[in-house]
Amino acid sequence: MKEHFDREGQDFLDRIITCDETWVHHFTPESKRASKQWKHADSPPPKTFRAIASAGKVMTSVFWDKCGVIHVDFLPHGATINSEYYCNVLSDVHMHLRKKRPGLITKGILFLQDNARAHTAHRTTCTLQQLGWEGLPHPPYSLDLALSDFHLFGTLKEFLGGQHFSTDDEVKQAVLGWFSHTDKSFYAEAFQALVKRWDKCINVAEEYVKK
Repeated sequence: MKEHFDREGQDFLDRIITCDETWVHHFTPESKRASKQWKHADSPPPKTFRAIASAGKVMTSVFWDKCGVIHVDFLPHGATINSEYYCNVLSDVHMHLRKKRPGLITKGILFLQDNARAHTAHRTTCTLQQLGWEGLPHPPYSLDLALSDFHLFGTLKEFLGGQHFSTDDEVKQAVLGWFSHTDKSFYAEAFQALVKRWDKCINVAEEYVKK
């Protein structure tokens, strides 16, 4: 993908849509950074307790680009993200694109996703072709190149840290509320960081080959 960016520059990034899934719990423990307490040097260390996420949780799929979130899907209880379900979600995303990013459809969508089974199934591939989306290659087990993993989900869960929700609907409202109030620049930063990570991966590979 780096060679495409070198040829096309920002126009290449402007066409990319990415997606990923994550569990969002009814209670997410605070991160270590968020729970730090400022005390005097002579103060005793604060007591720490092992915090675990609550059992209640919602599978959340987020589709987004450098301008922001396009669509959020919450998996119903009892359902699984198989190819059939995923293809229906892709059709919903395309409908939202017509409203939110009509010019993007005209330019041609470049779709960046990981290699989960539902993402690479034959049915999914056919659906992407029907929608006119071009899939971008994603190396297996490359979390450092997955935009949602290294930029989006960590910040979302830091925001949710320490909050308790009684129902799935409360979780959904909190997630959607955070997305709606997050500045556009936050999403654009992720794509600029991705370019740097491409460079880093290429450099690491070259050093490995030289060795």
